[in-house]
Amino acid sequence: MYSSLYKTLLVKFCPECGGSLSFDGITKNFICKGCGLFAPREKIEELHEKINTREQRNKSEDYLEWWQSSKKEKKENF
Repeated sequence: MYSSLYKTLLVKFCPECGGSLSFDGITKNFICKGCGLFAPREKIEELHEKINTREQRNKSEDYLEWWQSSKKEKKENF
C-alpha cells in the first residue's frame, strides 16, 4: 500500500502525540518517548492510516460545510 520509504517515515513519529519513537530490539516494538505508546510496527502503521483517513474525512466535511454556507449566503444576498 505505502512505499517502504513512506512506511519508514511513519514509524519515526508517534501517531498519538507526534513524539519520537525508539525501537526496542528485544521486544521488537516501538516505544514513544513522549506518551509511552508501546506497539509493533504494524500497529503504528495502522494508527497512522486511521488518523490520515480521519483527517481526510474532516477536511471533506469542512469543505462541504463551507460550500453549503457560501451557497446560502449567495441566495440571501439576491
